[in-house]
Parts: sequence; C-alpha cells; structure tokens
Amino acid sequence: MNFLSKLFTRKKQKKAPPTAVKATVKPRSEVVKQRISSHELEIGMTIVELDRPWTDLPVMFQEVTIKNNKDIQLIQQYCQYVFIDQESFKLQKEQQIAILRRQTRYKLKQQSAKKVSADLKRELPKAKKAFDNSNQHIQQVMQQVQQNGHIDIDKSKELVASCVNSILGNPSAMFWLTKIKNQDEYTAEHCLRVGILAITFGRHLQLPPEELQLLGLCGMLHDVGKMKVPSSILNKPGSLSSDEFDMVKEHAVLGYVFLKEHGGIEEQVCAAAYNHHESLIGDGYPRQLDASYLSLYDRIIAIVDSYDAMTSDRCYRKGIPPEKTTAILYKETKHRYDEYLVKEFIKMVGVYPVGSFVQLNNGFYAIVIAANSDSKLTPIIEIIADQNKALLKQKIAVNLAKDKKYKGQVLRIARSVPDTEINIEMSQFIKQHIAA
Repeated sequence: MNFLSKLFTRKKQKKAPPTAVKATVKPRSEVVKQRISSHELEIGMTIVELDRPWTDLPVMFQEVTIKNNKDIQLIQQYCQYVFIDQESFKLQKEQQIAILRRQTRYKLKQQSAKKVSADLKRELPKAKKAFDNSNQHIQQVMQQVQQNGHIDIDKSKELVASCVNSILGNPSAMFWLTKIKNQDEYTAEHCLRVGILAITFGRHLQLPPEELQLLGLCGMLHDVGKMKVPSSILNKPGSLSSDEFDMVKEHAVLGYVFLKEHGGIEEQVCAAAYNHHESLIGDGYPRQLDASYLSLYDRIIAIVDSYDAMTSDRCYRKGIPPEKTTAILYKETKHRYDEYLVKEFIKMVGVYPVGSFVQLNNGFYAIVIAANSDSKLTPIIEIIADQNKALLKQKIAVNLAKDKKYKGQVLRIARSVPDTEINIEMSQFIKQHIAA
C-alpha cells in the first residue's frame, strides 16, 4: 500500500487521531503514547517508542525529541511509524504560544504622515518587483502541481526571502499590493496573498527572519492541493453538493501528499497544507485534529487564509468587508482559531486595514497607508478624492491620531468604502504612486 493509499485508508477508518495507550516502561511519570506515521512527525515531538528496536537506529538514547528536519529524515529512513509522548508535544505547543505572548510587545513608532507616505513610496517599487516576480512564479507552481510535475522550491524560497526583506523594510507596501486581485486567478493569487499576510503578521509577532521565511513558504504553498480538485467544482457559482464539498476538502490531503513526496520541502510547510482547515476543538478537516497537534505555523496560516478568503470576491459571492471579517475571526476564537493570535492579528490590521478606502466626515475619500497600533480608529491616511469622487492631483497625507484638523475641520473616518465605489483600479493606482 502506497503513502497516499495509507492516508485515505486511515481517514476512512477514523478521522480522529489514533487511540492513546499508556506506556509502562518509562521510569518517569506515566506517559501517554500516541502512534503516528513517521511522515507526520513535526519538530517538538518526543519519540518514546519505535516500530523496531532502538539499537537499529544510530541514536544514543531510547527517547528522541525532534529538534530539526534532519531528525525527522533520520527517523523516516528507518521507521514507518513511531510512538510519541502526546503530553510533552501538547506542552511544547502551549509553551510556544506562551513564549510568543511574552515576547510580543509590538508598537509602531509614532511618525508624521508625510514621512510615512514618503517611506511607502520609496518601498513600493522594490515591493512591486518582489510581488510581480512571486506572482508569476506561483502561477507556474500551480501549473506544475496540476500536471504533477516538479516545482522549483529553491526559487520559491528565494522569492519568499525577497518578500520578507521588503516587509521588514516597510510592511505597508506589500500589504497594499495584496489588494490587487484577479478573480480568474484566485487560487494562485490567494496563495501569494496568504504568504505575504503571514510574513507581515509574523513581523508583527516579532518572529526572527528565518521563521518569517518559513512562514511565508507555508502561506504560498498551503493551497496547492486545490490544483488537484476539478476547476468546475472550485469555480462553481452555486452551492456545492455534499459530494462536491467532500472533494474540495480533500485538497488538504492532496496538497500534503504532493509536498511530502516532492522532497526538499520543510515539514512545517507540508503540515500547514495538511492542517490549515483544522480547528482547536477537533471538528475541522481532514483529520479532526485538536489544538495539541497544531503548530504556530498551522494556527497562523489558518487565520490569514480565512481572512483573505472572506475578504475576496468569489464567483459565488462578494467579499466581506475587513471589519466584518475580523469580527467573524474573533467570534470563532477558542473554537477554530487561536484567541491570542486572532487578537494580535486584529491589532495588526486595525479596524481600517492598510490599502482600504474610507470616506471622511467632510465627504472626501482616502486610502489607509499605515495603522496606528495604539489607536485603531485613527490610522494614517492619504486623501485621494473629493466629495464627487474626482481624484486629487496632489494626495494629502494625514495622521488622524495627531493631525486633528484639515482646512479648519476636525477629520475623522465616517465609513469604510468598497473598492468599487470610487472606481479605482488598484494596480494602476499603485503605478501612479510609484511614478509620483
């Protein structure tokens, strides 16, 4: 039976993790053992038993904690399945989030609107080059996956690194570019946007650059399995039947299998493709895993994937406004999404995300160019059009948290505005900013 057959056989028998049994040979306190395939190993898991004698492996102790991908590859070389210490793995996941919670003290330095605008314009050309190259590459990746070909993973990593460098320089530029959307290329562009949003969120969480690169790769490859699902189902304008929805849900398995069998791809990236539709209480798909099995990468990708999917137009519905989307994410904390991470994500995007359009109380229209982390309702904006939606020749940058008045009037945001209301094509608008 091949790897793919085993996955589907296990899934049909029972989607929940295998039943735990108690170990009796450990001298320390009782250990709850969990049997898993060696292909499901992740960093942080502690192996307490093998499918063969420990003396068959070149290891010093009869217990191994997975510290890196080399450890995973070594175990997979010798074993088809292993037993992990379920409780230690769960504790490791909890500690990972707890450490992150203590470390994250992110605040944007208060800057003048003029400087924020100038920094954004300076970064935009670099960001757009990285975005365009990545967009072209991800289209090729999707074609290769569809044809069951070989993807250039080194190129993927190179382009992710260029996105990380841009986001570390100025996250707003890349965030702007995620507003460029083509409904006909949804899956590929969605993967690119999730990668960018994941990197931006990781920066907010103060993750180191090497983790940002891994997180970006998780985002860019998380949905490759959808290329194995018939496009007639993915792009169906009406409601899916039960059988059709089951086929769509298989994309998580199919993506994991493709990435795993491809080789040269980090386990965290493969796992994110497998786990981004799981939930904290174990009622997600495809395996109904609970929180103890979901890594930081899995949890971040689940949030940014849902955010981008909900805010994007699809063939069967219009996108949901960002403020409603974040409300939905928050409502589902402790059930599907990690509460701490959702709260931090909402802090990052704010009530009015970067790149969104708003109308001011004087009737003028503006675009958000940066958030004020300590003042969600008063971002930094550029006024771009008058009350009649006529574009201004010269854009006016205003920090609503500091610059209280414009032409004698106290400014505030009256409402969010759909992109279509003021008839601005985002890619053209960005080109004008770069040329300005």
